[in-house]
Amino acid sequence: MSKKVLAFVPQHTTTKSRVMAIVDKGNGQEIDAVATVDWPHDAVAICNILNASSRGLEQFSGLWASLPASVRASLDQANEQRVGPDDERDFLASWFITELDPPKLPDPRAPIDWAALFPTAGCPADGCDLCDGCAGHAERPGERPPVNQCAPGGSCACQTDVLADDEEPCACMFTVVGPRWAAALYQSLAEAADALVEHAEELMWGVQGPASSFPQSLIAQPPQFFLRLAQACADLCDELAHGRPPVPHTIAELLMLDEAARSYLDGWVGGDGLDLDGMKTEMSYLPEAPGDFEMDALWMFQITDADWIEIAESETVYAPYSMNRVFDLLPEAKDWPRTSTERVDRAG
Repeated sequence: MSKKVLAFVPQHTTTKSRVMAIVDKGNGQEIDAVATVDWPHDAVAICNILNASSRGLEQFSGLWASLPASVRASLDQANEQRVGPDDERDFLASWFITELDPPKLPDPRAPIDWAALFPTAGCPADGCDLCDGCAGHAERPGERPPVNQCAPGGSCACQTDVLADDEEPCACMFTVVGPRWAAALYQSLAEAADALVEHAEELMWGVQGPASSFPQSLIAQPPQFFLRLAQACADLCDELAHGRPPVPHTIAELLMLDEAARSYLDGWVGGDGLDLDGMKTEMSYLPEAPGDFEMDALWMFQITDADWIEIAESETVYAPYSMNRVFDLLPEAKDWPRTSTERVDRAG
């Protein structure tokens, strides 16, 4: 009796993931087991490949090539039994293609007024007596407040004299993400989010390869993990677009902030090292600020008891589905709440 395969569907249990075939053996439709694979997302990707209207996608799949020969043989046999385009039931396979629901991604080139959102120095609300250019300092002696520029562009003793002495650093030193660094981080995070979504979608079709701006220790995670990472990038972009410091709330955000910053800087590394002049020239339309393009400028956002550095630098590739904890809220997140009522949109 001839057997016609109408479509392929994944089946998951607590211990196994299978590729199943919906078949017609002449007496109605049945479900046959075709192959067992290691992970649920592998079964989904294989079914997508076999259900596609374009035949032969398995030839371009790294996942397919990595399967044991016996598994590939079973899949090839079932694939040969799939109904052809001349069969009126051929369209049924498309119903069983699994697609992702990616998050809304930020625009890397969004027209945001970074100079208005991020002053060139983070003067404390009560001013700083060491900084002649600090608005709060000028208010107390009754002077007309100048533009909030401590340095560069203003007189800022805390950036010069105090650093040469053993005195306690000025509070202005601790908020050093200026408009140029904010714009660079936003662009890099937005581009990383787009790359992560693209990588997740490729995994849904068995295409394997590295995701840009991403720790290699987490490369084996399933497609949905990469979508959540893309959302982490989008959340940090939203903070920046509202003029708020990009304080990470999760290990995922810590990882992506660090990776985005390093990715941006890596893009300006040439034969002579880091092209700082080139970065300054590209961002010349924005005012300069202390800490521009410096990884150390992000340290205040990365102090945590979490093991994010170990994850980022680990030479071990973590098993799929084993690292969802990176999306759990960090204890310090409560000190930097994110609610729509607290955000003031000054980007328009």
